[in-house]
Amino acid sequence: MIYTLSLILMFLSIAVLLFVSITQLLEEYKRKKLINSIFHIDETFILNKNETNFKEELKTKLAKAGLEKKEFNEIIAASILAGLSLIFLIFLSDFSRLTNIFIAFAGVAVALFMPFIYLEEQIKARIKRIDNDLAIFIDLLIIILEGGGGLNNAIDKVTIEGESVLGKDLLEESRRFKNEFITYSSDIAYDNLAKRTGSEAIATIVGFMRLSEETGIGVKTIFENQAGEIKSAEMLSIEKKAATMNIGITFVMFLFILPAVIAMIAFPMSADALMPGFK
Repeated sequence: MIYTLSLILMFLSIAVLLFVSITQLLEEYKRKKLINSIFHIDETFILNKNETNFKEELKTKLAKAGLEKKEFNEIIAASILAGLSLIFLIFLSDFSRLTNIFIAFAGVAVALFMPFIYLEEQIKARIKRIDNDLAIFIDLLIIILEGGGGLNNAIDKVTIEGESVLGKDLLEESRRFKNEFITYSSDIAYDNLAKRTGSEAIATIVGFMRLSEETGIGVKTIFENQAGEIKSAEMLSIEKKAATMNIGITFVMFLFILPAVIAMIAFPMSADALMPGFK
């Protein structure tokens, strides 16, 4: 029974791998065919207009994670191979029936869910990196705007010369936003920036920049207010961590240090009771 179940799961995993590979090849062929049939139109914009909801959502998540489709396919292949390796343990070792069933389900779970778990973790990590650099990026923009430079010039200057103080994730998004802002309408550039980053702070900035275009409020004023809010939020987060640090230290003392101190005091006092006749 276990042997049959293992074979079924193995063939199922192989079938999933083949299906994913064939699907990706067909999708790549359709994409290239569509791109080649249209001239002087942005590839990303075309894909967004011709994809299903699931594909568009997946593409958005890949952009948020900073991963290309090829890299995600490699992660899928690695997860399937890892799942198959777990399933092969059933044939190589003499486990109990319950253990074999658990290993088989674990292998299938790794093959099916690990790529998406990895994708979500990459999204969170990239959003955190972007938010950490955002205050510095805005401060640099404000300096250039105060010197009389325009927004496009400021973005160019910071993107080119800010590599020593800013992370590559935010700089890459800055380049894309600048190119889209010039090529397409501002609405498309704002929407794509907010979707690609997934950052609430950037989404807020985008909203204020749209308001600036409608009401005529200076962009510099918006950046100054947003930079102040970001710094205040960072300071509040540090204060919260400092406030909870005492609780963590107290917990560690009660869990590890206090029992050791009690043992050092109590054991010598009760030595006669624990080891009678020992001198």
